Amino acid sequence: MIILFFLATSASSQLSGKVERSKGDSLLGEVVVTAKKELTKHTPGGKVFNIQSSLLTKGSNALQVLERLPGVITDRRNNQFSLNGQSGVTVLFNGRRVGLSMEELMNLLESTVADNIDKIELITSADAKYDADGSGGIINIIFKKSEQEGTRVNASATLGYGYRGKAVGSISLSHGFKNASVFGSYSWIYDGVRSGFMGDGTNEDLLYKGSTFATFSGISRRFQNTHNLNLTGEIRPGIKTTLGGDMAFSTNKTHNLTNNAGSWQYDNGNYLRYMALSEGNNRRHNISTSVYSKHKLSANSQLNLDASFIHYNSNNPAIINARYYDETGDPVIPADSNFTSGNRGESFSTIEALTFSMDYTSKFGKKVQAEFGSRGSISENSNNSRVERLVNDQWTIDLRSQSVVNSREKIAALYTQFKFLLNTNASFQLGLRYEYWRRDIGLYKEPFIIGKLFPSLLYTRSFTNGSALSVGYNRRISRPAYTDLVSSLFYNDPTFVFSGNPLLKPTISDIFKAEYNQKQLNISLSFQADQHPVLRYQITSNETKEIGISSPQNLDYQKNINLAINYSLQPAMWWKITLGSTTSLRNYKVSYSLQPAVKTFIFQNLTFNQQLQLPWQLEAELNGWYNFRFYEGTNIISGFGVINFALAKKLKNDKGSFQLSLPDLFGSFRVRTHIGGMTPIAFNIDTHSTWRNESAFYRVIKLTYTRSFGKSSIRSSTRNSRSEEVERIQ
Repeated sequence: MIILFFLATSASSQLSGKVERSKGDSLLGEVVVTAKKELTKHTPGGKVFNIQSSLLTKGSNALQVLERLPGVITDRRNNQFSLNGQSGVTVLFNGRRVGLSMEELMNLLESTVADNIDKIELITSADAKYDADGSGGIINIIFKKSEQEGTRVNASATLGYGYRGKAVGSISLSHGFKNASVFGSYSWIYDGVRSGFMGDGTNEDLLYKGSTFATFSGISRRFQNTHNLNLTGEIRPGIKTTLGGDMAFSTNKTHNLTNNAGSWQYDNGNYLRYMALSEGNNRRHNISTSVYSKHKLSANSQLNLDASFIHYNSNNPAIINARYYDETGDPVIPADSNFTSGNRGESFSTIEALTFSMDYTSKFGKKVQAEFGSRGSISENSNNSRVERLVNDQWTIDLRSQSVVNSREKIAALYTQFKFLLNTNASFQLGLRYEYWRRDIGLYKEPFIIGKLFPSLLYTRSFTNGSALSVGYNRRISRPAYTDLVSSLFYNDPTFVFSGNPLLKPTISDIFKAEYNQKQLNISLSFQADQHPVLRYQITSNETKEIGISSPQNLDYQKNINLAINYSLQPAMWWKITLGSTTSLRNYKVSYSLQPAVKTFIFQNLTFNQQLQLPWQLEAELNGWYNFRFYEGTNIISGFGVINFALAKKLKNDKGSFQLSLPDLFGSFRVRTHIGGMTPIAFNIDTHSTWRNESAFYRVIKLTYTRSFGKSSIRSSTRNSRSEEVERIQ
């Protein structure tokens, strides 16, 4: 930090000095001015982050980038996202919904190189043209495309170390013609990661009906190898028509080693210790393609068509070898059949989804703009999984865990939206969307069917000082993934399993929001009422009260009053600071605990980002976030946060740049959970556990070299778009 202060002081003295030209100096024949996009831009719907403006993007994957965005919490323990503390977040790629479960989506994001991402939108006030899915908000990841004439090549290589070696390589080629453009990129990721949890506490023993003090841990080592290929193309056969398509292919192989351990100290003096090694080899393949067209029918109307297809395949075999010991460390064989010496399992999953949409926009005079659209999607999901138990040296299928599931999901939607220009400074937007959702799962006779209207309203007004005010309302839904519904079992230890919940209900949310924007200040105040919000990995029991089950559960309701403040300032030409705060007053009710319970608390999140332009072509970035203690269902989560640092050096004569990244500078990415801390749960479990990211175990260091080749110029475009998100096809 002393070095940073010295460099910053030196930069101040250099930048504040006068610039003089001696008589012998010659005039420059050409002046090239480069500018970096602002990292954050506020819109009526939320925020847009130009992530390539952040030094920490290089050498990162998409999941790591999301973790650093203000308001986004990526919960790797539970494989879920929250936005401003709200769960039920939907993730889009280029405006299209990714039809994967949260666990599979997390894996896909972790295998996606951030160098290929243009920007990320956090949408908290979605209008009618968006899918209604996502009660907690929408994260829209927009990938790069060629927007310039000429040829451009970008290459990047990252080497790093933490628990084990890390490497990222990427190369992209773009070429823009007068009426066409092509873009292609290839990337490779290798990463060796160690993370996991450990804890202890008391419970009423699940098998022996007595009070027990237990310890537990699960430390994972993961080695992933990923290849990504992206291709896009666009052609403009006439001034009114644009045709395009894209294809993305990803293949991943991950070797997982997990050391699970536990001990049980019974109140009658008995003792048992459990140690197991789980080894798995996961292979995933993902391919998505899309084609689209944009046609300008007249000076005031445009028709957009889009079709996309995704195929996802996962094969995840695993084997667990277990050993048991007494208090003196001698091996024992427990009498109860639940304590097997081994388990092995396999899980084959395939997902295919076809989506198509049509949007029509038109202006009626100078003061009315209308949008009409439709969307349909069909997806097929299949899973074949089972767990076998080693009993008397023989592998036998545990019928409780065997699962052959086939499901089909159909979604059809119609929307209309009108925007009225009330005067030169004010407008009013009115939207209405109808969605029909049907999911058939082979295990159940009755399908899940929902047909609902989702209205949205938005009033905006601008003022002469450059500020703006918006007030709006919208209704959203969060549909559970089929993996959250299917009641197949997956072992954690001999007395505990993971399962789905076929009784899970979707979340319906009503959101009222007011937002004020100035050049440097953004303030938003919102009220959100959620019916049946979903929390994953909540602890209940089976009917015979012998086995603990971790499964998704519905809260009865949750009500939130949210205040978000973001402020940016520039103390000097070389120094930019952005500060953010989210404060929420929350009230929720839980009924899946031993007794119904209600809780009211304050959720608080703080973020900051500093960017410094230093002498000698150096640039530095320091950012971080902190979540204060909060409640999550029946649990209490202690406060935790992270600070990240990066330093870049630009070489002369366009020879590229080097960048040093130190994520989680102080090794603080650890999450402490008091399970059963808010209210008593099944078996009176009262435990404390700590999950630690890799950076909390080891110092993670990354060094990246980036260089661009070729020349290009910005191309004038004949495209029309409804908004800044010109590349999004709904």
